[in-house]
Amino acid sequence: MIIGIDGGGTKTTGMAVDEDGKVLAFKTVGPSNPNSSTEETVRSEINELISILTKGKALTEEDVVFAGISGVESGGKKEWFIKLLREFTGPLAKIFVDNDAVTALYSETQGQPGIVCISGTGSIVFGINDKLKRDRVGGWGFLIGDGYSGFAIGKKALECIFSEFDRGELPGEMATLILKKFDVNTIPELIPNMYELGKSRDRVASIAKIVLELADKGDERAIEFLYEAAECMLKDITLLFHKLYEVEGDHKQIPIVLTGGINQHAKVIINYLQEKGLKERSPFSFKLAAQQPVAGAIYASHRETGKNITPSFVKRLEEELTTWMKTDVKG
Repeated sequence: MIIGIDGGGTKTTGMAVDEDGKVLAFKTVGPSNPNSSTEETVRSEINELISILTKGKALTEEDVVFAGISGVESGGKKEWFIKLLREFTGPLAKIFVDNDAVTALYSETQGQPGIVCISGTGSIVFGINDKLKRDRVGGWGFLIGDGYSGFAIGKKALECIFSEFDRGELPGEMATLILKKFDVNTIPELIPNMYELGKSRDRVASIAKIVLELADKGDERAIEFLYEAAECMLKDITLLFHKLYEVEGDHKQIPIVLTGGINQHAKVIINYLQEKGLKERSPFSFKLAAQQPVAGAIYASHRETGKNITPSFVKRLEEELTTWMKTDVKG
């Protein structure tokens, strides 16, 4: 049996499959990012998840667990998470823990090399080349620079409407929608909301949704904010490309997987990147992520254990995952 897990700060999804790609169990539970949740919370959620996926049975030496979890790359969190999984799976199973960018990438490339650009509340570009060299660009948090994150886009919107206020202009549509969102009447009344201790990042990032909605309606400023985000993405993607693919003149198309809440809902961004890529004849093949990241955890387990990922395995896994996503197992 193979257990794949994709976990973040909001939810954690896991599934168990057999060697043919047949889904045996599927479940979504709460958060598992060890940096944004307490150890007790993570332990409880993982305990529930593993219990359902294994049906309460200890795993054997033939079984494999791969978990792609956000927030495990520093401070001994990866080792802690491996130990935690071991508590609930028994001493025999092969266990691998990595960051969730791996699962996001492999979900679309079926374990093949490529680059993933994640743009949600935060942002990062991560890639693995054909020699299994891996690297990243960005992802250092909103204080240092997440130029294409929800926070960055929301901050641009706030800067815009506060600048309008300083010039004595009446609130436009963007300002009106932001005021309505936070249930206040004037621009200065937004300040306590934006600076409330421990809530600034998420609240500013939530404003990006308004920018996306306005961009879909053709709002020029909103579209410009997303163009700027797309340029930041392209800059980081290009930088990572040169770090991973050093051979000049290699023009094979590198898959660039775009995922995260911003990328998934910003048609302006994907269109901009695809059109610019064609115009400049870049080596990038941009695509929006369509498959669930938890599938990437299954493909990653195959890469870790040296198993081939066959077309029949991929076909069955993805067909069954579509069905299980509609039903989800309740504990």
